[in-house]
Amino acid sequence: MVSYRQLLSTVESVLMGPEALPHERAELMHILGECLPDFKKFLEYPGPRAADRTQVLSKEVRLPNSPPTILDDQDVQIALKLSDDLNLNEVDSVSLLVAAHQEWGLLGREPLEILRLSAGLWFAERRALITTLYTLLRAVVLDEGHENDLVADIHSYLEELFTSGLRQRLITIIKELNREEPAGSGGPQADRYVLDSRGALVQRYNVAQRERLGLSQCLVLSLLIVRIKSQEAKDILSLLKDCAADANDFQSIVKVQIAYTVLFGLVIPLVSDALSGPQDTSVSVIASDNAFRREFQGTVMATVNDVTVEGFMDIVRLAWAVFMMFTSDGSFAVVTSSGSQASDAMNIRLCLERACVKNAFKFILVRVLRTAAFQVCFAILMF
Repeated sequence: MVSYRQLLSTVESVLMGPEALPHERAELMHILGECLPDFKKFLEYPGPRAADRTQVLSKEVRLPNSPPTILDDQDVQIALKLSDDLNLNEVDSVSLLVAAHQEWGLLGREPLEILRLSAGLWFAERRALITTLYTLLRAVVLDEGHENDLVADIHSYLEELFTSGLRQRLITIIKELNREEPAGSGGPQADRYVLDSRGALVQRYNVAQRERLGLSQCLVLSLLIVRIKSQEAKDILSLLKDCAADANDFQSIVKVQIAYTVLFGLVIPLVSDALSGPQDTSVSVIASDNAFRREFQGTVMATVNDVTVEGFMDIVRLAWAVFMMFTSDGSFAVVTSSGSQASDAMNIRLCLERACVKNAFKFILVRVLRTAAFQVCFAILMF
């Protein structure tokens, strides 16, 4: 298996350095081909298994393409703790421990330090994969100066990933990482700290939030590669509500960034699809989905008992109104609480009235654009 840090190094050398030579571009596409299964199962890891736990407890573990690895009591304790804390398969935890020994030379160090350095290495590999995806997306969507053929190859690669479900996976991970469980920001019994590559002690919760921010940025850029689908739009709206509620503490810069990044992840495709117009159904998937339009209208107009969440929803209502203005063909209606049907024009009016009464423009100006979270450059805040 290719190290994700090695993958990132190859990607950055081609896409962020001087103009790449033909053999370097070929190497990039080769390593991306090798890692295609890793991207399709993005940040998915085998979970614990009773049989593998028994193998670790036996102190002799068979790792892939390696002779049997002999463990002592301390190795067993650390490997099982890694498995419990990170929701990792026990044999994979031994592989992680071996890799940490090779990386750091851990002989003679305290068990807690070994545990935290091993966990830090695991998070470093995760971070490398997220950053690799972000760098690939930037190369297609934002960066300039790359060779057209290279950009086309990367675009095709990303298109395959997102049409096969990677975007849905991103949404799922962003939610999971906010939960206090081993697969998220850590369960109640998990060690709260990891040691990073500099040997600095870092809160695991903060590492998880940084991952969520990076994944949110990938989510937004992905929407400029492959158009949003109906279920994805509903899932991103649900995610936005969760993130907006979590951003009530406006002292947490990262949480605010995650919330408004996910907001952009919904506003951008709605406006982009709106500009495609009602006739170009080959471009916009959601414009011609009348069932989605009815359901989304009802969800968008539902009142939320949280001032911050309502503020973010008002911005969505504005974007949804723009979407309806440009894509309406008069073919759909929404059943109101009184049982009557609301026309496109009435739905647009309802959205605009709600957004304007609540002063959505003031909210996005004061609570987003003027915040410290927005003022700091994204490039600096990427991990």
